[in-house]
Amino acid sequence: MGIHDLSDKHPDRESSSRRLRAVERLRRIRRERHTRRLVTAGLVTAITTGVVLATACGQAAEARSERAAEALNSPQTAWPVETVLDEIAVQREAARSAVEVGAAAEAEKRALDEAEAEVQAEAEREAAEAAAYEAAHPHWVTPSDDEISSDFGERWGRMHEGLDFANEPGEPNLAIGDGTVTFTGWVSGYGNFVVIDHGGGIETAYGHADEILVNLGEDVDPGEKVSLTGNTGHSTGPHLHFEVRIHGVPVDPLPWLEDHGVVPPENDT
Repeated sequence: MGIHDLSDKHPDRESSSRRLRAVERLRRIRRERHTRRLVTAGLVTAITTGVVLATACGQAAEARSERAAEALNSPQTAWPVETVLDEIAVQREAARSAVEVGAAAEAEKRALDEAEAEVQAEAEREAAEAAAYEAAHPHWVTPSDDEISSDFGERWGRMHEGLDFANEPGEPNLAIGDGTVTFTGWVSGYGNFVVIDHGGGIETAYGHADEILVNLGEDVDPGEKVSLTGNTGHSTGPHLHFEVRIHGVPVDPLPWLEDHGVVPPENDT
C-alpha cells in the first residue's frame, strides 16, 4: 500500500479547518479588546471616584476649619460649653444647699435631743431633791377635817396641852404622819388614848376615843385611822384631843402643823 496524500484527496476539509482557526482568532481579538475597554473604563471610574472623594473630603475639612474659626471668633458666652458649665455650677450649688440643709436639720435635731436630755436630767434632779426632802421632812396631814374648838394654853386654871377638834361621835381620828404605835389604852383624864412615835423625838397623842383601831407596835401611814371619836375620860362632849410632844414636852400643835405644811380647816383662809 502507498502513502495516501490527504490534501489531494480532501481539499474541502482543509479549507474548513482554516476558516475555523480564523474565526477563533477573531473571537480572541474581540475578547481582548473588550477586556481592555473594561479595564480602561474601571480605571477611569476609579480615578473619577477618587477625585470626587478627595474633593468632598477637602470641602468637609474646609467647612470644619471655617466652623472652628467662627467658634474662636465668636463671644465666649455663645459656646455650649459655657451653658454646660453653668448647669454644673447650678447642680453643685443645689447639692451644697442640700448638704447645708441636711446639716442644719441634724444640728437642730441634736439641739432638741440635748434640750430634752437637759429637761429629763432636770426632772430627775428635782425628783431626787423632792425624795430627799420627803425623807428629811416626812409627809404630814391634819388629824381631823373638823374645826378647832379649843386651843393650846391655859384653860379653867390649868394647862390645856393640845388642840380640841369638834368631831362628831364615831368620826375617824387620823395619824398625822408615818410612825409606830407606842401606846394604846386607858389613861385617866384622856380616856381611850393612842400615842404614835414619828421618830426624831416627835410624838403625837389622840385622846377621848370611843374605839381604838390600832395595836401596840403597829406601823401607821399618814392619814391612817387610829381611833374613832368619843367622849371618854374627862370630857364635856365628843371631840378629839390632839397633842404634839417634842422629846416628851407638849408644844402648841397649831404652829407646829403650819410649820410642817399642814393648815387645819379653821385656819385654811
